[in-house]
Amino acid sequence: MKLDKSTSLFFATKIDSKLREGLALSKPGDKKYFDGSSEEFLRVMEIGDEKDKERWIGKIIKPGPAVTEVDDIQRNILSILRRVAPNARIPASAVKIFVLQGALAAPAVIDDEAEEGEEVGGSSGPYITY
Repeated sequence: MKLDKSTSLFFATKIDSKLREGLALSKPGDKKYFDGSSEEFLRVMEIGDEKDKERWIGKIIKPGPAVTEVDDIQRNILSILRRVAPNARIPASAVKIFVLQGALAAPAVIDDEAEEGEEVGGSSGPYITY
């Protein structure tokens, strides 16, 4: 098993018809909150192929957020969505966490599957490789 400390997370909710309508009807000045132009705000990402494409809206978070930050991130996302799409009711449980593949290069990995008897950096057990 390996721990990848370089991969960003995507905290997001799936865009349903009500949210899609709310985003389409948002004020021109509010588009900046979800057009992906700023890391402080939200962005829309597509998952799947043309037939089964899903659209999700959320925030990209740097790797390794503290557990205490998760609630704040969730509240921030919901707060922005309430502002830009007030008629879309999104429960807190709708915000999911995904790993972004290929988000950052040069991974720093903790690998706890070293070969038996193999030593890395003068010790055995989990280690960080670059």
